[in-house]
Amino acid sequence: MIYLTNGLLNKQYTQLDDLTDFSHLLKATREPQEALNMTDEQLQNYKSNAVTYALYGAVNGQYRRDDVLNRTVLFIDIDDESDYQTLSNRLANLFTALGINFVIYPTISNGIKGGARLRVGIELDKAVELEAYKKIWLVITHQLHVKGDITAINSSFKQLQGLYVKTSQNALNEPIITTDGAGLPVDKFVSVYDKNTGEYQLKKAHESWENIATNGNVPRWARKNTAIIACLLDPEQSYQEFGGWDNMLTAVGGWTYRETHGDKRATVNTVASVNSKGSVPISEQELKIKIKSWFRGWTY
Repeated sequence: MIYLTNGLLNKQYTQLDDLTDFSHLLKATREPQEALNMTDEQLQNYKSNAVTYALYGAVNGQYRRDDVLNRTVLFIDIDDESDYQTLSNRLANLFTALGINFVIYPTISNGIKGGARLRVGIELDKAVELEAYKKIWLVITHQLHVKGDITAINSSFKQLQGLYVKTSQNALNEPIITTDGAGLPVDKFVSVYDKNTGEYQLKKAHESWENIATNGNVPRWARKNTAIIACLLDPEQSYQEFGGWDNMLTAVGGWTYRETHGDKRATVNTVASVNSKGSVPISEQELKIKIKSWFRGWTY
């Protein structure tokens, strides 16, 4: 099944079944949305409100808070390594040699931020649940020597992927599409992982702040800063340390407000940015109400 949202703040999926899952991804890549002649700032707003995001597989419901049961397309997001042309061609050659169907396309941040900024979508030969998906993802990224965005394999399994958007900034970097192969053989790749688990286990990009706190005499303020920075980088992996998504946003907002000596604009922008990275972000209207309330308790 194909699950779509228009922008990151939409909480309900639009469901389609007129195409197979991978066929929909192919069509979206060949006939992309266009956001031409926009500034970098305008594209950031477009990303939040107008880009089509997709999930391919099965969801136990119609809303983004509902559990994702399985996925039929595996995605890998690669941001800071190499450049688009070099890395996309290297990946395409390797995937072609494996005989699998795939797409590679530049993300909406390509041409704005440094690095490759690309997304890989690989057809799977059958739907997979989280544990199998994680194993396949780890085997591929390890074998290809790339650092993918680990949000794709976190415990919520709910991350949406933005479909290809052609912009003036990324227009020189063309997608690569291969459809003359087959779906990636799930059982084979899971078996590769299971036979050598230690080699493929995820090495965390950062420790949780509690673990870091045990390493020497780290001041309390440093531990708190470490926890907040972890949220800025990857809130999905860190919010539970604060007892929930709202609590994390409150902590991030209060910290930003103090560290900027009461800069309300910077505080609002930071909280909104962190919230937008969640699999089920708070709606814009609801967030405005919460921030207004939080400001009454924040001091600097």
